[in-house]
Amino acid sequence: MSEPAATSNEDKYLAIELDEESRKTVQKLALYEAVRGDHVTLAYAHNGEEFAPWWIPGSRKVGDTLEFETRGFSVTEDIQVLVVSIDGSTKRPFDGGTLHVTVSKRQGVPSTHANEAILNVTLVPFTRQLKGCITWLERRQAT
Repeated sequence: MSEPAATSNEDKYLAIELDEESRKTVQKLALYEAVRGDHVTLAYAHNGEEFAPWWIPGSRKVGDTLEFETRGFSVTEDIQVLVVSIDGSTKRPFDGGTLHVTVSKRQGVPSTHANEAILNVTLVPFTRQLKGCITWLERRQAT
């Protein structure tokens, strides 16, 4: 799979799409009715930005498969998040945010609330190995 020369499509984002086994592992943990647990966001293409290889940790490329590890849970009244580590770092290269999987959320709660949960709630240690493929995904409608 080749990398796009430019990505100005605001309906897509760069992510690690979890493989079936990893999705099942994460989704079994869901506490809320809107179950996610299918990807780790790496970057959003916006404002006409062109794709930059440094958005992907460890000099990997779109189409590469990688293994990574969960570090811990963050749970609020509305959303449940797993912080993940890639190559020993939880930092997302694109914007300095925290790498994570949104596990589940209450219906109607925006997925962006995951970032607040990570910053404002003590992380409960939880370690699991996960695996996925780096790919461009379509943005889904808010639920």
